[in-house]
Amino acid sequence: MNTAIKVVLSAVVVSLALPDLALACEQCLGVGGANGPTIRALVLSMASLLTVITGVGVGIGMFFVNMHRRSRTLGPGDFEVTRLGDIRPRSAS
Repeated sequence: MNTAIKVVLSAVVVSLALPDLALACEQCLGVGGANGPTIRALVLSMASLLTVITGVGVGIGMFFVNMHRRSRTLGPGDFEVTRLGDIRPRSAS
């Protein structure tokens, strides 16, 4: 049997044998010392963090999509590189 399958199977067996390990702690459930405003603040902080991460990911993805679109509009040989390294449109002559 594959090692990964053995690990997953043993984790399933342990979680079924000891279900208390799979439950959240009393702080996460809100039963312990955490009160309503604390839980609300945690939820809002997680939501704002996910929003920022999603925004950055979408921005990076859109940059690459934009570069792909721009590269497809240019045909091969439309531009030339000068001796100084400048990129200029190829003259019509």
